[in-house]
Formats: sequence, C-alpha cells, structure tokens
Amino acid sequence: MEKYRITDDKIACFILSVLFWGFLLFVEFKGTVLFYIFPKDLLIEYIDPVFYGTLFVAIIIIFRKTLIGFAKDFIGNFKKYIGLSVIFFFVTMVLMVVSAIIIDSFGIGDSSNQQSIDEALVQYGFLQIITVCLLGPVVEEFFYRGVLFEILKGKESGIIKNIIAVILTSFIFAFMHVSFIDFSVADMIANIPILMLGLALTILRCKTDNILCSVIVHIGINVIATI
Repeated sequence: MEKYRITDDKIACFILSVLFWGFLLFVEFKGTVLFYIFPKDLLIEYIDPVFYGTLFVAIIIIFRKTLIGFAKDFIGNFKKYIGLSVIFFFVTMVLMVVSAIIIDSFGIGDSSNQQSIDEALVQYGFLQIITVCLLGPVVEEFFYRGVLFEILKGKESGIIKNIIAVILTSFIFAFMHVSFIDFSVADMIANIPILMLGLALTILRCKTDNILCSVIVHIGINVIATI
C-alpha cells in the first residue's frame, strides 16, 4: 500500500497548524478582547463554525490529492477499515461511558469544555451541531491524528516510537480540551473520557495508517453524544 502523508506538504502544514493552534490559544487567553468588538451572542454563535468551517474548506482544497489517496486506500480496504472502525467505535463508547461514570461517582461533573459545548448546542442549534458533528471532527483529526501524529511518529518508525507517538498525541489532544483560564485538577480529571477518545482514535490511525477511519469514528462518537 502506498503511504499517504499529510506532512509531506510542510509549508501548508505549518501555515494551517499556526492558524489552528493560534486560534485555540487566542480564544483561551485573549478571547474576551473580541467581546469589545463583536456582540457576545453573535460571537459565541459564529466563531467556532466560521473558524472550523474555514479550516475544513482549506484542508479539502490544499490537501485534496492526499485525501483522495486516503479515499482510494479506504475503498480498496473497505471491509477491513469499516470492520475496525465499528469495533473501535463501540470500544471507545464503552471506555468513555465507563470512565465518565467512575468520575461522576467521585462527584466530578462534566469538564468546562463539555459544559460550554452543551450550552452552545442548546442555545444556538444547527450551526453548532454541524460544527460538533462534522467540521470539528474532520479538522481535529487532521491536526491531531494527521499532522501531530505523523510528526511524532516519523517516516521510519518502530513499535516503541509508535507507542510514544500514540500516547503523546492522545495526551496533547485531551490537554487541549482543558480550560487554561479555569484550570483545576478536577477539570483535568473530567477530561479523562476525552483522553480515552484520543487513545482509541490514535491507535486506530496507527493500525490502519488511514486518517479517514479515525474521522469516521470521531464523527460517530460526536453524533451520538449530541443526540
């Protein structure tokens, strides 16, 4: 099987990575500045859909050849990839639900990130649903299981390097869902289900070497969670 690597286009990866990480960090630390420029409700309703929508379109356009390669590989290994995706979907659901129940038994509720998502879904509806169920998963998989994982794993990797890449990618994915402004140990613990999600998605990407598998599972998990 021909290997398709997102990071082969280094300049495009660098530019889009700066935009992605820059947005996350700016909103976390300086996001309140925007409230002086735009109405709060308007900003909350549109900032994520606009940002993730822009990156989604940019990814499709700039990396279309690589994504077509992934699609051809997926079609060529359809039964295998669908089977693995279904297995990982159910395993991930179980891990997330069990870890959430255990966390809740200690009196720790949802993470601040999950609470903000729930509020946005209830208040703003359709745009947030599209962002959470489609745009967000595609963009996040592209950066975490795509760019970040490929950089950590390298072109020539062995079992040890793969394990390290899986663990680091998963922890960074979970850590970026923690609120830095209202940082607390409880909020970190509340994000353990996100860590379970990250581990499952990264292992799936490592096992199949096709990012579309982790994208499908991520979308499925978010759709179920939204419903």
